[in-house]
Amino acid sequence: MDVDVGDVTMDVSGDWQARKTLVECNKYMLKNGVACDITFNVGKTGTQIEAHKYILVCRSSVFHAMFCGPVAEKDSSVDVPDIEVDIFRSLMRYLYCDEVEIEPGTVMQILYAAKKYSVQGLVDHCTRFLQVNINIDNVCCILEQSHLFDELLLYNECLDFIYENAEDVLTSETFSTLCATCTEDIISSDQLFVDEKVVFESMLIWADAVCDNKDIERTDSNRRYVLGDLLYHIRFPLLSLSYYADVVSKCDVLSQGEKLDVYQYLCGSDPSGSVSNFSIKYRAKKSFQTCNRFKYTSENSDWAQKGKKDAVSFTCCHPIWLQGVVLYGSKDTCTPYDVSLKLLGADDIELCYLRSNVTTNQSEQTVNVYFVNPVKIFPKVQYTVEVVMVGPKSYYGENGRRKVPCSNVTFEFISSSRSNNSTNVFTGQVPGLIYSLWL
Repeated sequence: MDVDVGDVTMDVSGDWQARKTLVECNKYMLKNGVACDITFNVGKTGTQIEAHKYILVCRSSVFHAMFCGPVAEKDSSVDVPDIEVDIFRSLMRYLYCDEVEIEPGTVMQILYAAKKYSVQGLVDHCTRFLQVNINIDNVCCILEQSHLFDELLLYNECLDFIYENAEDVLTSETFSTLCATCTEDIISSDQLFVDEKVVFESMLIWADAVCDNKDIERTDSNRRYVLGDLLYHIRFPLLSLSYYADVVSKCDVLSQGEKLDVYQYLCGSDPSGSVSNFSIKYRAKKSFQTCNRFKYTSENSDWAQKGKKDAVSFTCCHPIWLQGVVLYGSKDTCTPYDVSLKLLGADDIELCYLRSNVTTNQSEQTVNVYFVNPVKIFPKVQYTVEVVMVGPKSYYGENGRRKVPCSNVTFEFISSSRSNNSTNVFTGQVPGLIYSLWL
């Protein structure tokens, strides 16, 4: 008589071990219960699955402690109510044969079983499957499970995916199912590639889901309560004034004092102002635009950078946030520049100062240098960018334009008396301004 054991057919009436591999014999003994010495009562139904302590002990440190440790199991059966029958059979198949079939619908359950019994090889199979199959619909579930199972590498890969696809993920139905810890790791990140109003609206939906789970009414006061400190990861000062006035100010998630603080920041005349408790740092540079003032870049890299000042002044016709500036680099990509960067307002008042080492990319002639915090730029006010660079000779711009229209903003550039390294409107350093719209 022949019996089918997975992909192996054996004659059970004779010498079934003959010419069979160790894996084939293990598979046969598991399926047919040959010489088993332990029984597992699996799942809610208590389905009995027989196995061999020897195999389990040599494959799992948890089973080793269970059967060989100082408090070893004395009974001939073990209850396993938290794992479904099919999942436990998959675990046994891996322990006996190093074989596993993973599908989207079972991967999390198999991962749970593998973690429970410390079967690291099976854990690795599951995490690789998840890494390959992360998508918009399942990433929140995988993030939550990797947090639960303390799978840090998978957790960080999920976060990276969410940062790059933030709007789709935050507006998905599964985002509101995340725990507070996972949610905080998402919305607190500077790498989140999304407009701030999406963060605000998604967190309101998240708060409503928490209210429902706690069986409390969906009110602004309850939303504020369940949000707790998560609220301070929403960067209200980065919202446009019109959206803030039309949407945020009409709900009571923020206190009256917080509303006033944000409103005064958005409308205030102090470009270096700040808002207590709320970050004013932009996320992932999603909304940034660049005003390029030169038509051409020189083919030669011979603009001296020996510590003199390159400066140019500008005005604009629309309120903006100045995020940073573009600087020219060198053909020598291995040598960094020592850069001192200033932004000066009316009457040469210093609004921002930055000191850093800058190295240009091998494939680029320019490098972006960002301020720690954006600076408010008001229309019809003259500002000056002043940079001192020490390092190799750099590229430089030619055929500069006095007026440069960019989207809804027109910039006008003016030569600055502070420049003593020949930069002016028509040639030199500081080829661009990096900005985002304010209103």
